[in-house]
Amino acid sequence: MATPDYFADLGVRPFINAIGPYSSLGGAEMWPEVIEAMDYAIKNKARMTDLHDAVGRRIAELTGAEAAMVTAGATCAIILGTAACMTMGDEEKMDRLPDTSGMPNEVIILKSQRYLYDRSIRAPGAKLVEVESAADIRAAINANTAMLFYLLNRPDDTAIAIPEYVAIAKEYGVPIMCDAATTVPPIANLKSTVAAGFDLICYSGGKGLRGPYSAGLLLGRPDLIEIARRNGSPNHRAYGRSMKVAPEEYLGMMVAVEKSMRFDEEAEYERQLAIVDAMGRDLSAMRGVDTVTRTPGVEAREPYIEVHWDAELYKTTPAEVKQALRDGDPSIEIRALFLSDGQVHLTATMLKEGEASIVTAGLKSILLASA
Repeated sequence: MATPDYFADLGVRPFINAIGPYSSLGGAEMWPEVIEAMDYAIKNKARMTDLHDAVGRRIAELTGAEAAMVTAGATCAIILGTAACMTMGDEEKMDRLPDTSGMPNEVIILKSQRYLYDRSIRAPGAKLVEVESAADIRAAINANTAMLFYLLNRPDDTAIAIPEYVAIAKEYGVPIMCDAATTVPPIANLKSTVAAGFDLICYSGGKGLRGPYSAGLLLGRPDLIEIARRNGSPNHRAYGRSMKVAPEEYLGMMVAVEKSMRFDEEAEYERQLAIVDAMGRDLSAMRGVDTVTRTPGVEAREPYIEVHWDAELYKTTPAEVKQALRDGDPSIEIRALFLSDGQVHLTATMLKEGEASIVTAGLKSILLASA
């Protein structure tokens, strides 16, 4: 029996993804092995506590972490980890969240690392304390300090290095959490971050790890992982009761980590690089169009091309091009301009066979129409 075309039936428009595994676009394509594991868990039931414990042990073994748990995404991992650091297992305090009066509820964060998702820290009732230097951190730590926080994908935005930040946390006996959600691949980043000494680390499951879209990981100290778990589903009174993780997501995340550990990342990187280079050559063949291949090495190691054109020849802007690609047939999505300094970026991470030429043809057509 043929699979129905659900999108067509619903009037939902599919698109070609020339950006990457963004949450707003449905994340990454799951490994086939992950889909098989999820199907198994759907058809074969186990007690949630048993599955949670077994999967956590396996993921900890794979990553080198002391303990691990599957969460409802990286944001959930931040919320539950923060709740753990504020309550430290005190049932009365856990029952009161997000009322944090009478408990340590201050989280120290570098001013340069304030970002959209730091609201996840504040969600269970934490108060953010901004600092700019190691001296500021020491001065800010007091009896109300529950946690220190570090955003890993902005390593160049701070004057304090990770080892010094972690050392201060250890010196004062304050837990330190790291948001490393989008720093994989390369998978080596995961193990090196674990080895850096953070007490808690969160990862997105549906992007670089190619696991279930709505899942994530929280790695770290066994006591904090256990308390984070108690603050989450399926515990009836927990603040994070609504943050459910399905059995198939537990198993799917475990298999995603296993597969990611075995995957030939270098071959995949070279495959993507060859595609974006070819896209660049295709576009640069047009008069007044120039492309530059970028190969970032810090976050996700995702090669891409940056496209420029002569504004005198082609009277259109990157914003207009982005919208025209989205409105075209087929619809094509490119990187948000606020993330690309206003330039058109094209990646090959999510492109299927034959789609690269469709993307460049669409872009050339838009430019020519504006000439």
